[in-house]
Amino acid sequence: MAGRVSVTRQAGGFGESSTYVTARPVSQSTACAGKREAVWPSGPIPSNTASNRSGGADSAWEAAAAAPPPAAAAATSTTLPIVEVRSPQDFDDLCVRASATPPPVGGPVILDLYADWCGPCKQLTPKLEALVTAAGGTVRLAKVNVDNLPEIAQALQVASLPTVMLLHGGKIVDSFKGVLPDDKVKEFVDKAVALAGGPDASGPKALEEAAALLEGGDIPAAAAKYAEICALPELAAAAKAGLALCALQDDQLSAAQDLVADLTKNHAADLEAPPVRKAIAAVALAVDAPEGGRPVSELRLALEADRDDHAARYELAQRLLVSGEQADAIDELLLIVRRDKAWSDGAARLLLLKVFDALGSGHELTKKGRRRLSNFLNI
Repeated sequence: MAGRVSVTRQAGGFGESSTYVTARPVSQSTACAGKREAVWPSGPIPSNTASNRSGGADSAWEAAAAAPPPAAAAATSTTLPIVEVRSPQDFDDLCVRASATPPPVGGPVILDLYADWCGPCKQLTPKLEALVTAAGGTVRLAKVNVDNLPEIAQALQVASLPTVMLLHGGKIVDSFKGVLPDDKVKEFVDKAVALAGGPDASGPKALEEAAALLEGGDIPAAAAKYAEICALPELAAAAKAGLALCALQDDQLSAAQDLVADLTKNHAADLEAPPVRKAIAAVALAVDAPEGGRPVSELRLALEADRDDHAARYELAQRLLVSGEQADAIDELLLIVRRDKAWSDGAARLLLLKVFDALGSGHELTKKGRRRLSNFLNI
């Protein structure tokens, strides 16, 4: 029976006992000899490769490029908030490995051991699902139908249903049987959230932290955070979009273009998501930025001589965008639309839409600019 996993219950910890999951061979005869041990097919828990990455921006680009496409990642995903365990391998991937992986990629896992014929299970499971969903991805609920997977029920020595266990760091640290009062069930889930590091340990919160790091100019830290989040299939597109923005700020246009190409190829369903649209638009603006041409001072002189020189004003807006002066660039482009909305096949309007996408729908410049653009187009 080499390669199976031993589950040994020891006194202490939370609840009745703590159950330690260790990767050492045991024999079936030993498992059934009354020593509170049992086995199921599995393998050793690997180290968390994401947590071993270095923090530099270049390593983040490489880590993102090496990540599996979403379909492959989803096949062994440990990140979805509610999962159904359908095999011993699922249990290993979605429960044991997930609990041994730090948030936001992993974290505590609540095991809901149930059966279709169990009435109390049907009362408890929806409550657990609602509480885990409300936790926003901080913890996971793994549902195990004991009739379909009796070997797991035997390994965990499940004697009655429903049985709920909390798995953290590769060991079961708490459990209860039956249907508890609602406040006690919530207390159990809250304990799991606390073990994860609190509500801020979820994937969406990690995305917010990465965006804040990027906004603050800490590109290496932001890139490392985004690269870690790439391991979450449901957030991989947003994370790669963030990496593309990091690459732009790090003057790595080629890397940003590669990330956008990856988004287009592997995340077609997410291309309209605001973070992805923002990154794609920002990279497009960088690619379209003019090289050479007239300096800003010369362009301003040209406009003083002829305020209807839309070509000069458009070029000035492009120059301002390159230098990060988005507000002034938007003003120049809106002036073109106001005076001649059809100029150059609506080039000013099209560039404005790219700028708004690059800034994001929640940006104040975008909200104000869109209102002004709508007013000018309707004149």
